[in-house]
Amino acid sequence: MILGIDIGGTTSKLGLVRDGQVIARARIGTTGHADDHAFADALAHEARQLAGAHGTRISAIGIGAPNANQLTGIIEMAPNLPWKHDVPLARMMADRLGAPAVLGNDANAAALGEWRYGAGQGINDLLVVTLGTGVGSGFIVNGQLVLGSAGNAGELGHTILIPEGRDCTCGRQGCLEAYVSIRGMIATYQECGGAPGAMDVKTIADRGHQGEQAAIDCFRLTTDRLAIGLVNAVCATGPKRIVLFGGIARNGDLLMAPLRDRFHAMLLNIYKGRVDLSVSALPDDDAALLGAAALGTLE
Repeated sequence: MILGIDIGGTTSKLGLVRDGQVIARARIGTTGHADDHAFADALAHEARQLAGAHGTRISAIGIGAPNANQLTGIIEMAPNLPWKHDVPLARMMADRLGAPAVLGNDANAAALGEWRYGAGQGINDLLVVTLGTGVGSGFIVNGQLVLGSAGNAGELGHTILIPEGRDCTCGRQGCLEAYVSIRGMIATYQECGGAPGAMDVKTIADRGHQGEQAAIDCFRLTTDRLAIGLVNAVCATGPKRIVLFGGIARNGDLLMAPLRDRFHAMLLNIYKGRVDLSVSALPDDDAALLGAAALGTLE
């Protein structure tokens, strides 16, 4: 049985995965532990409880986390996690559970999950983009996950969209993430004159459906900006399919329908008709765990 672990800023999820199905799941808080070692102890305890309850043993471990480097097995100073230092979580979990562990970037895990179990099955040139608190991406090129020379390739969210634009959490300005993440959409909505109180995308979408012009303008601008980012990514890697994952992407009429139009209109002629754009069909609760488990099969 493969153990998949998805590390989030507030909650971390665990799941036992067999044949592309999550058999059992648990979760713990990411915060509130004395240090990273105590956190790893808590993860290992929950994993043993899961395996024991199902009479199985853990044969491999896959971990998806922000700022994770697959080549080193280290979470590298992730700004959205409690520990402001490098955490060698792959080794820590392997030592505690006695099974090989692979740690990878959470967006790369999502890409592997879509490739193995979701909309990317049978597609050897695939781009998966996660739209949420941040903007992550994982690239499959010629049937291989792209890691780059240092293990951190594929940062589509931190490509520059607008020079000297909005401040980004990475410390630079004008990144795609600063415009099409949840935080970015809220900022756009406020710039469009939106009513106070919109602290999530669902509220903006609800107001858009009610005909509020600021919300409609927010989605229009977000659509244009995301289309630019995706078209640029196509020019770099030539994927056959792009899969969007996350709650933002599920706003079909406000985002996906116009995004498809803008994306295909902007494509270089040599790519027209050769790239399709879709939304992940994997269940939200299982997608991250399936992706993490897919990392575990790489050992």
